[in-house]
Amino acid sequence: MGTKILIVDDSATMLAIISDIVERSIPDAEILSANDGREACKQAVRHLPDLILMDWEMPNMNGLEAVSKLKRNELTSDTPIIMLSASDASDNIKLAFEAGAMYYVKKPVEETELIARIKSSLAISSQIKDLKAQRNQLMLSNHKNDTILRSILPAPILAQVKQYGSISPKRYRNTVVLFVDMVDFTSKSGKMSHGTLLRELQEIFKEFDRVIESQFCTRIKTIGDAYMAVCGMFHELENPELQGVKTAIKLREAISKRNQTNSIQWEIKIGLYSGDVICSSVSTTNLSFDIFGETVNMAARMQNACEPDQINISEEIQKKVKDYYHIVTRTARKVKGKGTIPMYYIHRTISNDISPKQKGATSISNPLFLLN
Repeated sequence: MGTKILIVDDSATMLAIISDIVERSIPDAEILSANDGREACKQAVRHLPDLILMDWEMPNMNGLEAVSKLKRNELTSDTPIIMLSASDASDNIKLAFEAGAMYYVKKPVEETELIARIKSSLAISSQIKDLKAQRNQLMLSNHKNDTILRSILPAPILAQVKQYGSISPKRYRNTVVLFVDMVDFTSKSGKMSHGTLLRELQEIFKEFDRVIESQFCTRIKTIGDAYMAVCGMFHELENPELQGVKTAIKLREAISKRNQTNSIQWEIKIGLYSGDVICSSVSTTNLSFDIFGETVNMAARMQNACEPDQINISEEIQKKVKDYYHIVTRTARKVKGKGTIPMYYIHRTISNDISPKQKGATSISNPLFLLN
């Protein structure tokens, strides 16, 4: 793209003289013209010239007013402007520079001086364009990096990484870990193409992400067809157990709703366990984030001991939500490392108001699934 130079003067003679000088000094330049400051501002925004040669004394809007207006416009604020004037008064020169002019050239113009000012201004204009391009590329790169990082790191952890460059270990108390597993995933996936399987998981987990975020919980990771999230880690809740159950119900509802319109039918099993978790990164070379501890292990075992389309909860969670749900007591199950422990299924709601005590949270509006 060739160089664009806008020449502004209310005198046709001066326009012709300056245009001739520009054409001889910059042969490939595209010359634009305007007869007053108002028209100059319109032309500048429309064509975004590399340089503007602006006469001071013009009707309607003089050159000084035009320069001030152009410098206030984001599109033209960096465009170099050479002010041309018959006056050599020091006050005028000062005003021109204060308004944003790069050079001040007295009329009648001396050709050698004007050419030098033009070439210097164009060199600066080129440097400004290069810097803008580099800045835009850097911003685009940072945006892409942030998008990738936001997909694998919770927002508070991403902020920590940006500030400190690492993920420091931290214990979070009174959390509820959710494990979600797709029923008969291996047998079903063997009958699908790779593309269909990937699309199914992407659509399901995307909806899970939406539910998790809307319920003040945090997605931790996916493990094949399994999905892990936690409530009460980055959002302070009066009853994280209640919020965890509410979230699990909404995840189950999301699958049920999807099955109504999708040819591929899925069932899920959800296990919940409450307690403390430790979050950190275990790799010194890869940026990763995970949670650890007995609560995580027990949530996975609660899910393993669950039946399709059920929500299996621990005794501690049952105590915190029994006033809000009818609960089915299951036969106690033996769990590795813990012996035989009580387990419970969520049956149906008792209270219509089970909203978490957190600003901005919403209450349940859809009925729960009923056990057969």
